[in-house]
Parts: sequence; structure tokens; C-alpha cells
Amino acid sequence: MNRVNSLSLGQRVVLVIGLAVVLAVLADFITSADTFTGWTGYAPLSVSNQPFLVPGGLPPYARLLVWLVAVVIWVAGSLPLMRSRPAAPAAARAEARTVPGSPG
Repeated sequence: MNRVNSLSLGQRVVLVIGLAVVLAVLADFITSADTFTGWTGYAPLSVSNQPFLVPGGLPPYARLLVWLVAVVIWVAGSLPLMRSRPAAPAAARAEARTVPGSPG
């Protein structure tokens, strides 16, 4: 956690955006696995009698769960990164303001 505290705000934002992109690619890969759509010759490779299911793909509720898990992981990973740095204790701030050898 000490390394995270040494990062600037810009570096933290880049890490959060990078985490979001990685999770989005992963979730998209998981939800589109085992689906094959495209064109072969003149006929599209899709089944029109199953409008809510992609042939061989996940049902809609499973896709929703995959994306919800990805969002929860992103939030759980982003909160510690974007948490503000701990403030110095009041005694240390007061000590830093006083000039050595001066009263009070």
C-alpha cells in the first residue's frame, strides 16, 4: 500500500482506467465465448428463431452477472487507488510550522 501512496493523482487515474479497460475486455471475451456469427457464402450464421439467445452463447442473465462482477471488481480495485492520502497528524503539522529555538 506504500507504493500506492507514492503515486500522483494522474498516475492513479491511469491505473483505474487501465483496470476498467482490462476488465471490459475480459468480460466481453467471457460473454461472447462460444458464439460464432458472420457470413459464409451468402447466408448469415445466425439463428433467427432464438431472438434472446446467441447460439452457443450465455443466456442474458449470465451475461448480466458477468458484467456486474466485472463492475464490482473495478469498484473494489479503484477505491483503494483513489482514496486520498492520509493527512499528517496535527502534532506533526504544528511542529513543522514552528521554527526551532522560538518559543511556542
